[in-house]
Amino acid sequence: MRRCLSLISFPAVLLILAGGGCATSPEPTERKPAVEPPSDWSSDPGQVAAISTQANAGWISQFNDPRLDDLVVTALERNLDIQSTAARLESARAAARISGADQYPQLGVGLTGGRRQFLLNEDPTSTTVDSYGLSFDVSWEIDVWGRLRDGASAAIADYEAASADLDGARLSLAANTAKSWFRATTARQQLTLAEETVASFESTVDLVRSRFESGISSSLELRLALANAASARALRSFRAQELEQSVRSLEVLVGDYPANKLETVDVLPELTGTVPAGLPSELLIRRPDIIAAERRLAASDLRVVEARKGLLPSLRLTGSAGTASSDLSNIVAADYSVWSIIGGLTQPLFQGGRLKANLERSKAEAEGIYFSYSKTILTAFQEVENTLAGEKFLSSRERELLEAALQSDGAQLLAEAEYAAGLTEIITVLESQRRALNAKIEYLSIREQRLRNRVDLHLALGGDFGPSTTEVAAN
Repeated sequence: MRRCLSLISFPAVLLILAGGGCATSPEPTERKPAVEPPSDWSSDPGQVAAISTQANAGWISQFNDPRLDDLVVTALERNLDIQSTAARLESARAAARISGADQYPQLGVGLTGGRRQFLLNEDPTSTTVDSYGLSFDVSWEIDVWGRLRDGASAAIADYEAASADLDGARLSLAANTAKSWFRATTARQQLTLAEETVASFESTVDLVRSRFESGISSSLELRLALANAASARALRSFRAQELEQSVRSLEVLVGDYPANKLETVDVLPELTGTVPAGLPSELLIRRPDIIAAERRLAASDLRVVEARKGLLPSLRLTGSAGTASSDLSNIVAADYSVWSIIGGLTQPLFQGGRLKANLERSKAEAEGIYFSYSKTILTAFQEVENTLAGEKFLSSRERELLEAALQSDGAQLLAEAEYAAGLTEIITVLESQRRALNAKIEYLSIREQRLRNRVDLHLALGGDFGPSTTEVAAN
């Protein structure tokens, strides 16, 4: 039993010694971005002083559209791009485990067996001897300078970056699902408008044809009315195609076959809330792309340190232990046991400049990642500034386009009534119809743009308007 204990304690001692240098996630980088961002937004909306009561309830819920909520949940569960990103995260997790394994001893075990025959003197009989052996082989690079630990910590940072990438993909998917839903809804509204326009224009054709047959209207007037009606029918076909395409795009987002089967609605949600004034720029810290960029920068800095430590000597230990017995059942409590350990200090001298070149490459890659990190932060501020400005300008445009649509619609009704009474020419009617149609098209479009801009604002901020980091998936 004593031999068994000595045999087991040999690798166990090495494992205990190895446990002192476990890798951990690196601290956040202290390197400042190349462009220092301002503390305040240049496009502060300045609309209200208080944060909305829905600020921490999840930004998708502010649109008050249960159908949209369901679609986002379905997309997060079934979207193929999300599943692909999740698979890459698992790959990064495995890579981190592989990198961390270099800090620990590598243990191998082997079992051997054999049989030998011996002839004794002139005796024709022989003696058969069985022999069995159990061996353990251990190799271990002692992390004297912390090089292996730095590499493992860098791999952990890579995994954290991949995790942030997944969070970013989920946030982006929720935003794209919302925008696609609004696009499909607007396409439905545009198709309804086109169908109403066809009916209106064909009614005008009937009126003009009746006047033409009575000798009141000219052939020119009839042809202009017929041309207007044909253009309206062409627009109706275009809007029908647009609706089908938008529905199929939405179906792919939620993981369905693009069969144009998804039911849409014809009413866009109302933006009941306003953007709070004085949004803190610190909200951008939670943006997944900034988190991922920072983690990759931390990993690259650690790899520079790892490459520099690769120029230093390394201490490697190799060892073996084993037992031998003539009986397989007694191989653990063997007749004898042996073990040995050998240590060696290796100093790299000449490798054709490979180690120094590796260090220079790591430095260059770290610099490139640093500037990418800086660009990510600068782009984030640009996106927030653009969407904040969009809130103001799009809101103003919506008000004016609504007024234009109301006035154009009234002008069309008046022109049609005057034409029926013989008080105006057909060209006035056709022009009023064209203006009314365009005004309604632009009004529907601007309503969608406002909704899409609000989605982009949440995407740029990395979530809702409050300090909460509640995930969309929790809704």
